[in-house]
Amino acid sequence: MGSAVKTMDNGRTLAAARAVISGFLALLFCYAAFFVPLPYYIFQPGTADDLQGMVRVQGGGYPESGRFLLTTVGVSNATLAKMAEARFKGYEVRRQTAVRQPGESEQEYGERQHQVMLTSQSNAIQAAYRAAGISYTIANKGIVVLGTVEGLPAEGVLEPGDVILKADGAPVDAGSKLDAIIAGKKEGDAIRLTYKRGSVAMEASFTLRALPAAEQGTGQLGIGIATADRKAVQAARQADGVTVRAGEIGGPSAGFMFALETYGLLLADDLSRGYTIAGTGTIDPQGVIGAIGGARHKATAAHRAGADILFVPRDEQSAGEARKQAEKLHSAMKVVEVGTLQEAIAYLESLPPKAAG
Repeated sequence: MGSAVKTMDNGRTLAAARAVISGFLALLFCYAAFFVPLPYYIFQPGTADDLQGMVRVQGGGYPESGRFLLTTVGVSNATLAKMAEARFKGYEVRRQTAVRQPGESEQEYGERQHQVMLTSQSNAIQAAYRAAGISYTIANKGIVVLGTVEGLPAEGVLEPGDVILKADGAPVDAGSKLDAIIAGKKEGDAIRLTYKRGSVAMEASFTLRALPAAEQGTGQLGIGIATADRKAVQAARQADGVTVRAGEIGGPSAGFMFALETYGLLLADDLSRGYTIAGTGTIDPQGVIGAIGGARHKATAAHRAGADILFVPRDEQSAGEARKQAEKLHSAMKVVEVGTLQEAIAYLESLPPKAAG
């Protein structure tokens, strides 16, 4: 009898141990599936954001009866669970190494996307001013650090987003001025940089080194930084001044819609005609619209926001993707190809006002 009881107790103990181990393994799997990052990005439909909250004209701007929407692609880091969802929903999955530049960190990639967005805003304002016949000038506002090169002097000192203002006490508001100062030095010489990190002024000295061939700019020496010039567009009349606040949105593809919204606010004619107008595309200062990625995701975002019109760049891939996705969604939204800002303006000006109701 005693041995039988002991055997039963041992069986219960073993079963309990197995249950604990199974539970632990299940928890471990769940943690890995939902929280352990994989070296992939997932691209999916993002948002369609109203540009009236982002673009401001200093003189107030003119009212619009419709809306201009900026469409985005949602990008997230992958986990096992997110990968499974992406496969099921048909989202795009790409290796991080195919998206980021060689040796580029997540922080550096984010800063590069931010600076590309700022450039797109500058281009958009210039394109809108040109289309509206408004005079303007360009002012340099400093040199932005995008990233540093491993093993060179700037690594661990300068960070993405730092703004270089002076070199050896001399103002440097553009990369060409910093290059000119470096060109007057030799390897082993020191250079003292004054820069801002957020609102904090900082200073550091660096020893100039010969740069690897891939990192060379106008000179052979440097400290190992990738930079971009920060510029400001200034209208001749203060009332025509434009500011853009895009929040956390990055990349270049919002430029065209920034330009369209800016143009609409600057002129008394109601460009929107009461329609909800979404769009995507890069833009240059002359108003030429360039190709973008993720057209199908942006078409989905525009459809969900109730857009009447979706502007896409005049290239076969973008337009084809957007139209195919609109058909798949049975959307009443009209996909319109445009090659320049002026084409988009002319198209909207040709529309009758949208009927109420």
